[in-house]
Amino acid sequence: MLELIFYLAAIVIILTVLFYASMFFIAGIAYGYWGLSITMAPVVWLILLVGMLTGLVCTVKNAIKAVKILHGKGGES
Repeated sequence: MLELIFYLAAIVIILTVLFYASMFFIAGIAYGYWGLSITMAPVVWLILLVGMLTGLVCTVKNAIKAVKILHGKGGES
């Protein structure tokens, strides 16, 4: 009977250690993700800005080509 109590106590201690270790691991991952997202935000905004400006320039160029073609003033077909 004493041996069973010893094994149960050992299991409880091991599970408690695993529980607290997993809580600290999850908290560390969350903090690391938060820190990374804060520090990477300017880079992401810069990439989005470059993509938006590239899309805007290409859209305007294609619109000008379409207007030239529709009005029969040359342009590429």
